[in-house]
Amino acid sequence: MTISQSGETADTLAALRLAKQSGYISTLAICNAPESSLVRESDLVMLTRAGPEIGVASTKAFTTQLVALDMLVIALAKHHGTDAERERGLVTRLIELPSLIERTLALDPVIHKLAERFADKHHALFLGRGALHPIAMEGALKLKEISYIHARRIPPASSSTARLRWSMRICR
Repeated sequence: MTISQSGETADTLAALRLAKQSGYISTLAICNAPESSLVRESDLVMLTRAGPEIGVASTKAFTTQLVALDMLVIALAKHHGTDAERERGLVTRLIELPSLIERTLALDPVIHKLAERFADKHHALFLGRGALHPIAMEGALKLKEISYIHARRIPPASSSTARLRWSMRICR
């Protein structure tokens, strides 16, 4: 499985081609660009149809990729005989996403105040464990892409005190 916003990223295309040369049964691409090399060269395709990305930080495409992966999980779970209640719970989470996004966007004034406090900082740490690990990685990447300040994802320590001490050493 390959995932790409543009469908033209060299390392992603190289991985797809290596998989095909290695005799993988099939290839699946999750992509935003229907005319891309990745889509043309893949056996199966899930198009996200997020539209063109205007800014550097590809947020629409990333979000739709997560939704596509969630839909794939639901389909695979159903195929492998998950119970109806579990499937209903997964589908309900997807249905609730638009209202959660609306509530998040309504926080815009609060986010602006936080941004003002953060504007003179030179380092940022993103903590994420379990399912939030890739989100923390993506958050650090997006901040680096749009601000050119040092940002990284770190593994959370076992206690909040240890995590705070570690963070304070890094951010001085």
